[in-house]
Order: sequence, then C-alpha cells, then structure tokens
Amino acid sequence: MCFSAGASFGASALLGVIGAVTITKARTTPQRLFATIPFVFAVQQLSEGMLWLSLKNPGLEAGQSFFTYTFLVFAMMVWPVWIPFTIGRLEKDAMGKRIMNILLSIGMLVFIGIGCVLFLYPVQVVATHHHLHYRFDFPPVVKNLIWVFDLLYFLATILTPFISGIKRMKWLGIIFLVSYLFASIFYKGFVVSVWCFFAAILSIVVLWIITSLRRSRS
Repeated sequence: MCFSAGASFGASALLGVIGAVTITKARTTPQRLFATIPFVFAVQQLSEGMLWLSLKNPGLEAGQSFFTYTFLVFAMMVWPVWIPFTIGRLEKDAMGKRIMNILLSIGMLVFIGIGCVLFLYPVQVVATHHHLHYRFDFPPVVKNLIWVFDLLYFLATILTPFISGIKRMKWLGIIFLVSYLFASIFYKGFVVSVWCFFAAILSIVVLWIITSLRRSRS
C-alpha cells in the first residue's frame, strides 16, 4: 500500500488471491470483466511496492520513472474508464446503460486529459512520513483546471456504482466515497497513494457482488 514496500507487496498478493477467487466465481464475460478489478488493484499495488524499493535502493533508480508512471496510469487513468465500462456491461436496464455510456465517455475524457498531463509535465515522488507524495510540476493554467478533472474523475468512478440497478453495487460506491473522503480529510497531499489503502476492501465487495450475481442466475 502507501505505507511501505512490504505493505504494498503484501496487499498485491492478497488482492491477487481475491482476484483469482472472484474470477472463478464469474459465469459470464461481463462478470469476468468486472471480476478483474482486484487484479488491476494488485498490479497497481505491485508497481507502488517496486517504486518504494527504487526510492530506497540506488541500484533500482533506473526503474523509478517506469514504476512511478505505471502506478499513476492505473490510479488516475484506468479507474475512471474501467469502472463505468465493466459496470455498464453488467447493467440490464436500458436507461441505466445509456447513463453508463455517458459516464464512460467522461472517464475516457479523464483518461486522455490525465495522459496528456503525465506526458507533458514531470512528476517527482517523495517518500515522507511513511507515505508517497506525487509532486507534479504544473503551470498555473493546469493547476486551475485540476478541480475539473477531480469532478469528472469523481463522476466516472464514484457515481457510477450508485446509478447501477445491480444488487449490492451501491456498496461499492459507498466504499469508494468513504475511502476518498477519508484520504482527502486525513491525508491531504497523499490522496493518490493513501486511497490505495482501501483496495482490499473494494475487492472484497467486488467478490461479494459477483457471488450475488451468480446466485441470481442459479
């Protein structure tokens, strides 16, 4: 997680196990896509664990940039696309599907915008107080637009589960929202990294949802 290399690697292993169990319980292609969420979290945690090692081990400095951008791509770009896409594939209601498609479009806009920012401006990672702080060298005009991307990210990633008509899906949204607020209030400046602390909880909820979908088809 965000606290040390060991915590990140441990979380990655746990999420991998949860992902394997979730995949085995999924019965349809949309369910399998949704069930990959723990695996995506596992890769994200693995990349941050390697980043911790690269910051503390001079011999791994060459890979620091790679691990930094790998983590940020997953944390900032993948989720606003993958969440509405996978939940949208599970949705049965026609109106719900249309709304999911709109949220997916918003997520793709975030993906492109954040991708351009990561490509154009350097990122410096600093380990402080057992957390990783990602320091972006933004010009003023980009800093003034950060709130826009935060809002769009929120809509695509956190609002989506609340709109879904699938049983238990709203609990995923609740965990997303509570974890984001907790990280924002108590770990200001480390939100990108600390939010990962709740990855295991979110993955357990994904397994819980898949189990429910499997029973409903029995």
